[in-house]
Amino acid sequence: MNDSEQKNYCANLVEVNKKQDVITNQAIYNQQGVLLLSEGARLDEKRSQVLLQHKLMKPLEQCVGIANSMDARTLFDYLNKFAKTLPGLYAVTNDDGYQKTLRLACLFYDKFPLLRQNLTVLALRARHIYFQGVFSALAGVAIARKLNLSLPDIQSTFIAGLFHDVGFLYLESHLVQKSHGFSADEWKALQAHPLIAQRFLAMVPGLPKEIGTAIIDHHERLDGTGYPRHIFGDKISIVSQIIAATDNIIFNHSRYKDFGEHAHSMLLAALKLSDNIYFESVYNAAAILFKEAPPPTASLIQFPSIDLLIARQKKLRVQFQIAKDLAQQLFNYSNNLLIHSVAVVMGRLAISVVRSGILHPEQEDWLTTISSNNSNSESWSLVEISVMQDQIYDQLVHLKNLMERLIESLTGDPLQIEQLACTLQEIDLNDTALV
Repeated sequence: MNDSEQKNYCANLVEVNKKQDVITNQAIYNQQGVLLLSEGARLDEKRSQVLLQHKLMKPLEQCVGIANSMDARTLFDYLNKFAKTLPGLYAVTNDDGYQKTLRLACLFYDKFPLLRQNLTVLALRARHIYFQGVFSALAGVAIARKLNLSLPDIQSTFIAGLFHDVGFLYLESHLVQKSHGFSADEWKALQAHPLIAQRFLAMVPGLPKEIGTAIIDHHERLDGTGYPRHIFGDKISIVSQIIAATDNIIFNHSRYKDFGEHAHSMLLAALKLSDNIYFESVYNAAAILFKEAPPPTASLIQFPSIDLLIARQKKLRVQFQIAKDLAQQLFNYSNNLLIHSVAVVMGRLAISVVRSGILHPEQEDWLTTISSNNSNSESWSLVEISVMQDQIYDQLVHLKNLMERLIESLTGDPLQIEQLACTLQEIDLNDTALV
């Protein structure tokens, strides 16, 4: 870890120490061999400042332990408690075969003290990221079992699910809490989290290396448009694809959780719009698990605001046109390696836009004619439009990030490149995310 990352993780340990003792389990020396903290010292803020002034002989994570860190039994019990809060997830975890596999996965986790330490910090310092990891682990095991993967691969999926976003513990705290409106520099920092997570897992003695590889690749896509390595499908492991799918599902769940039992149907609708970025086998297994969930028992009561849907549709239409025009200009730089990725994402976005109907005046006319006493079928149509708008927004964010990287890599007329950068800034997605 670099100095900044180590500082951020140390700050998290100091905060954890206020609730659970963080104690050095061995003496800590700097790289010159000078003793900084003796074994058995408590890591408070004053002592942490001493450590941060030096480069350590060993990583800090290897030199401390946390009292009452999360063991196998605690984790197993919490996983089952968490699953019960999501009917769709509980439907696929509540059987003897799954429970046996889950127990074995938790016992595998328990072999690695560094994992117990890190997961405890994650649970106490980044609760929402911890929840996402718990979901990915539970859903990932279900998908892996549906695919008949071996027990070692299932265990790798479980650990990769739990820790795929652990890199956030090493980022600035404000980035962990922020959900939208990121600057270009903030996006770059965020996109480093798989690399940071992989570096942490490399510290864990005896942990299979493929777990770190799966984590570093969980934002990669079949068509090479992912990050941080921009690799294609033939280089991506099935475990990383499972985590990619579960990560997408839980991300969308945070959007739709207020719809209660109907959120499950919305998640399936969102997954269907991403069917071409995952291995077909992973997508099919995830879709089958969705269908095993119990159907809603009540009619849809809450549905998206028609006025907000119309307003957001107009904004997305404008942003799409700007992106389309800019893409046409960027295609002139055909010798740049990122052009392919921009073209692929632009093509996927164009298909989604056509499927959504946001370019068609007829859809807007239909929205304006729906009464407040609309039927349940009409209400569900509004939900589907809302889900589609969310997916278009996500694709626009991804496209803008790719375009930014492309423009930064361009050589040639500085004035033309500056004009391209200015056009890129016209793709303003902050308000579009909130409407």
